[in-house]
Amino acid sequence: MLAVILLAGCSTLPAPAPGELAALGRVSIKRAQGNEYANFIWTWRATENRLALNNPLGQTLAELTLTSGGASYRDANGRVLSAGDADALLQEGLGWSVPVNGLAHWLKGEADPASPASISDADGKRIIHQAGWQIELSDWLSRGNGQQLPRRLYLTRPDIELRIAISEWQP
Repeated sequence: MLAVILLAGCSTLPAPAPGELAALGRVSIKRAQGNEYANFIWTWRATENRLALNNPLGQTLAELTLTSGGASYRDANGRVLSAGDADALLQEGLGWSVPVNGLAHWLKGEADPASPASISDADGKRIIHQAGWQIELSDWLSRGNGQQLPRRLYLTRPDIELRIAISEWQP
């Protein structure tokens, strides 16, 4: 079983098309209902963003797709949900109260332009306060185009804590 878990953590992303960005990583969620863990692949494309969540053994938990027309959610049992609000879909599908649109920006080291934020940088860390969350970003990767992307994110709100480790950014 340990070998399967280790192999699941070593998977790589398929090469994204030009102009796409993809992140492969792990997330742990700590809340009053208990702790949960997942591996993820988040792909940003020109026409859609896709978040695929897998359990530590590599089995699909859910897939969330965001387009300009709304969001859709598909779980491991084939249940499909659609709505204009990705946050509500993730809450209904997995019970996770996570701001998906904000997270899409925070993963890339930036504040969500849709809401007010305060940002401070010190000692190789960026702290963003936004939408009731404190987001601490660290362990930066420099891309060829000068963009800095975080590899570690620590998100807190009084009722929930997320730790995100990005193991691979592509391209």
